[in-house]
Amino acid sequence: MIATCARCHSDAEFMRRYAPRQRVDQAAEYATSVHGKRLADGDRQVATCTNCHGAHGIRRVNDVKSPTFPSNVANTCATCHASASHMAGYRLPNKQPLPINQLALYQQSVHYQALTKGNDLSAPTCNDCHGNHGAAPPGAGSAVNVCGTCHAVFAQKFSSSVHAQIFDRGCVECHSNHAVLQPSDALLGGDPKSLCASCHSGADDKGLAAAAAIRTDIEKLKSALDRSGAVVASLANAGMEMTAQQLAIGTARTRLTLARTEVHAFDAAKVTPITAEGLAMLAAVDKADEAASAELRFRRRGLAASLAAILLLVVALAAKIRQLDHR
Repeated sequence: MIATCARCHSDAEFMRRYAPRQRVDQAAEYATSVHGKRLADGDRQVATCTNCHGAHGIRRVNDVKSPTFPSNVANTCATCHASASHMAGYRLPNKQPLPINQLALYQQSVHYQALTKGNDLSAPTCNDCHGNHGAAPPGAGSAVNVCGTCHAVFAQKFSSSVHAQIFDRGCVECHSNHAVLQPSDALLGGDPKSLCASCHSGADDKGLAAAAAIRTDIEKLKSALDRSGAVVASLANAGMEMTAQQLAIGTARTRLTLARTEVHAFDAAKVTPITAEGLAMLAAVDKADEAASAELRFRRRGLAASLAAILLLVVALAAKIRQLDHR
């Protein structure tokens, strides 16, 4: 089957007449894949061109009905990889049976939610991490590089951390591979339920102390953002001009994002200055809030006095009218 498809798809001169932008190295790349190598060894169960693209009703990759359209790729791979009978006998390098729950795990992930519910076709699916024609399982040493193709800043921070030399599977150690859940601040800290506590323990554990310090700094900034945001929203709703404060809160919120990014360096000394910047910005916002609150109270007192004066005038006019009517 590979040779049949390659008669056209590996012929650059032929493909130039019909699809000049089409790659002509798919067959060569397939030969380097785990599928291609097993096929060369005589395994006839491995996926070939027709398993992924179909035989007669072949659609373009960007056709939403194509088996290789981004939102369909996981189900296409699962045709084989979620089948217990099809995958029977296949083993991992450690001799354990090859899992068949990858699709079920992936469907729990933040990537799957972004792809299917968020309609983000750039969200990773099977071939983004494993390759397509040159499909190969990313080894433990390459997991960071695979994740880093999208999460470049996180990968850079991690590469300079103490964990880079300790974690065998890199990003997978904390985030898993297929069931990549939405990360939260709850993963971090010295709490026994935190992810850090699964490796670190003891009152004198420096790693646990650093995790607790980072979590404390982040929580301080989060609380300050919530408090300042609520006050500014209330004042703006009351009619005060709070545009500058709203922009400052947005800038401080970026510091929270940066702090969460810096977490991957696992160094409290790098997180603290970032959160301190955010807290300083919010302190200025709070000071402006106090002035705005004082101005609002002054306006309300003035309005109350004006209303009282108007009410007295109305009462006086009513009394005068009754007096004139009596006469």
